[in-house]
Amino acid sequence: MIAERVVEKIAARVVQESERLGGDVPRVLEMPFGRRGMDRPARVTAWVDGQVTGLAITVSLVWAASARATTRRLRDDVIDRVEQLTGLHVDHVDIDIARLPPPPRPARRVR
Repeated sequence: MIAERVVEKIAARVVQESERLGGDVPRVLEMPFGRRGMDRPARVTAWVDGQVTGLAITVSLVWAASARATTRRLRDDVIDRVEQLTGLHVDHVDIDIARLPPPPRPARRVR
């Protein structure tokens, strides 16, 4: 049997490799706290029942990116990678967007 933690780590890695996506921000009393998030790992919860797994993923999405297209691509990538590496059937993937940070600013040039 594949441990839930293994599925969670695989999904978190897929998020890390995705463009325009980052992890969840720290929270205080259920409210986002601070600006960090894109460089943090995604919050992933998985449950495994026999040969079936489901996941809940919380991410940050860079503002102005298409949420629908980006989450659809993430969902497809997570399903492909988890099924390929574990042999489990992914029943569903729930994706929550916790934060929409602005794109990173270009570094200032000193003359």
